Amino acid sequence: MHGFDELAESMAGLLDLYVRWAKQKGLSANEFFVIYSVFHHGQCAPKTVGDEWHLPKQTVSFTCKQLADKGWLAFAPDPNDKRGKLLYLTQEGEAAVRPWLEELAQAERESEERFGDKKLEKTVQELNRLNEIFSEKLGI
Repeated sequence: MHGFDELAESMAGLLDLYVRWAKQKGLSANEFFVIYSVFHHGQCAPKTVGDEWHLPKQTVSFTCKQLADKGWLAFAPDPNDKRGKLLYLTQEGEAAVRPWLEELAQAERESEERFGDKKLEKTVQELNRLNEIFSEKLGI
């Protein structure tokens, strides 16, 4: 295995930690991705969720419907797009997920402190630069 393989495996492993944690809370990966984005934005368009997590539009739409059926997610008109809608957590949804996401945020903060906040900042910058170079090389 060379460096790129190890990096890809490591990045997939990091994402898998979030997915496994979500499953412990009774959420599917896609439910977690939607909830995480909406919680952190306060409200956002489905396209934002798809862009952040690299999910197809149909997957986001289906997952949002599932969460709305649970009573956790609702839709509001997007004032900037007549045909668009914004997602937001209902009171029930907020009450259900806030403790989980606060627990997750605490674990993220503690991990960052242990790793080193400056070191993490530099790592993120370097990964973003590597993504740019790789994207350029792939022509995408």
